[in-house]
Amino acid sequence: MLAPPRRLAHVAPWIAALSLLFAILADAAHAGGGARTIEIPFTTHDDYEMFGKLTLPESGGPHAVVIYVQTAEGMTVDMKRPDGRGGTFNYFDLYAKKLPEMNVAFFRYEGRGIRLGDAPPRYEQIERDVYDTSTLENKVLDILSAVQVVREQADIDTSRIFLMGASEGTLLAAQAAAKEPKQIAGLILYGVMTSNMRDTFRYILTEGAHISYCGRFDANHDGVISKAEYEADPGKYRTNLFKGLGFEVFDVDGDGSWTVADTAARAKPMLDAIDQENYQILDAWARTSAAVSTPRDWFKNHFAQQPIWTSLSQLDVPVGLFQGALDTSVPIAGVRNLEQQAKKAGKTKMEFHYFENLEHTLGIGSYFVTGKLPDGHKAIFEFIERQTRKP
Repeated sequence: MLAPPRRLAHVAPWIAALSLLFAILADAAHAGGGARTIEIPFTTHDDYEMFGKLTLPESGGPHAVVIYVQTAEGMTVDMKRPDGRGGTFNYFDLYAKKLPEMNVAFFRYEGRGIRLGDAPPRYEQIERDVYDTSTLENKVLDILSAVQVVREQADIDTSRIFLMGASEGTLLAAQAAAKEPKQIAGLILYGVMTSNMRDTFRYILTEGAHISYCGRFDANHDGVISKAEYEADPGKYRTNLFKGLGFEVFDVDGDGSWTVADTAARAKPMLDAIDQENYQILDAWARTSAAVSTPRDWFKNHFAQQPIWTSLSQLDVPVGLFQGALDTSVPIAGVRNLEQQAKKAGKTKMEFHYFENLEHTLGIGSYFVTGKLPDGHKAIFEFIERQTRKP
């Protein structure tokens, strides 16, 4: 089992660290208060050691709290990433800053077998035998372990515990809430995985992949890439990403247009693997082509899951769903279908928010570059502020 890590050291040069400190202090003063973070080790139901951080407003409690649940690839407690300018940023700093300003606490925790590492781009180290116990069922139980340890902390309002999830985390958060509905006051879900990985991975290989290609070449935004658009190559993707491959490689049916049908045709071996449940091929793809590490039997585990509606239909708490139209990992159509199911079932506490120009993270990467909060996360924080107010 893994021991909780020591307090993390700053890696930025001391001048940059001081500048960051002054900026944080200035923001806190402007907001009329600051925040304090405590480190919390805890234990899973099957005796693996976990580690989390709870950031609390400096004002007196009890406080509502948002718990950010794990995702498919597993997360470190800070989610450190390169900033593209030679430095790094911590993904969770956004929530650790914004939520306390709203008088809301924020808790995040490390996945099984995941600890902070030194190597970019993910700055993580994985203990594989522990990581491979990260079945979806265990990750749901880990959420409930995190909820329990948060409930035990001073200054927490145990009647106002909210779960936040992205991507796979949306499915996990919904399942956890359905398992212990009396402990969860609401859900915040973005990049919503409405179906299981059988359907989701098919989308990733076809429509999702085509959205990505169109973002690089489709100058007139009609959903089709012409030969002229491909050869114009304004972003040098043909040169750098595709190594100069000719248009005919992608125009599979030879009709002069690169369509989503052509993209699907090129993905046929993987689509066949989905249909045949050939986990050997699917797992090999995860090892060699995915940008992240997934636990053993991840595809098999996911194929057996029920769609998210199975869990959400059991809940009577506020649920905010936030989805970008340019999401290449999960389809916006799935969320729109979910909205129709919710309306038919009279689920008036479920809110749906759509963003035409945002992708899977709702543009969060731009925040750490520009400092400007994208519309998707503005809506998320507005939802949290409304739902966490004391009656």
